[in-house]
Amino acid sequence: MGAALDLRDLTDRPALEELSALLRTVWGSAEPVVPLTMLRALSDTGGLVLGAFAGSTLVGGAVGFRAASDPARLHSHVVGVRADWRRRGVGSAIKWRQRAWCLERGMTHMTWTFDPLVRRNALFNINNLGAVGCAYLADHYGPMDDAYNAGVPTDRVLLRWELAGQRPGSPPRGAVRVLDVGEHGQPCPIGRPHSVGGVAAGPVRLRLPHPVPPEHAMAWRAALREEMAPRLAEGYRWAALSEDGWAVLDPPELETDRVEPPESQC
Repeated sequence: MGAALDLRDLTDRPALEELSALLRTVWGSAEPVVPLTMLRALSDTGGLVLGAFAGSTLVGGAVGFRAASDPARLHSHVVGVRADWRRRGVGSAIKWRQRAWCLERGMTHMTWTFDPLVRRNALFNINNLGAVGCAYLADHYGPMDDAYNAGVPTDRVLLRWELAGQRPGSPPRGAVRVLDVGEHGQPCPIGRPHSVGGVAAGPVRLRLPHPVPPEHAMAWRAALREEMAPRLAEGYRWAALSEDGWAVLDPPELETDRVEPPESQC
């Protein structure tokens, strides 16, 4: 990672202003992602407002809310890292500091949302941390005009991270394939496995593109709403992602035989 990081809670106004400006720059947004007034209020009331410093330079940060309905839960609203400090372990250090912050306060789990079509984030969140995808949220934040979200629905997967849990193992073999990537990067449905009581008999795999071809971005949103959203609503959990992009969804506890996938429709 290079220079040692200093991760600490932000409470003074200059540091809060700096974090607000950093998040706006990271997202390429015309408006503040988290305004100073909100950061001030969160810092004053026990929310998580975290800065990652390399020397005196703020290179990343995170903002989180305590859940009113669940005192044991922190919802991580946003994590951002300066462009020239990405892929240097800053995001990982922030996440583990968030975990320690929660455990110090008697909290047992965290939640946050992420775009399921950003593979590097899925690999980190699910494979490295051991968080589990538990809900599909279609156009969750509505239209956004920043550099990453402009012009596409803000579909997200809600993750839950059990802070005292074990990291996941390897993806299971034999999962039924229901969605693949076509020759030109388009979504390619394979078919639906047999089900029992509306829930498929075993884990399923959905292959995600990397990168997502811009001309097929809307088609991929539609495909995940068709294949991933109902399964997560039924109790499936996104538990692993292979290096070549196969998302593995584990079903609710159900002991039954697996079935072979039909041929691709593409």
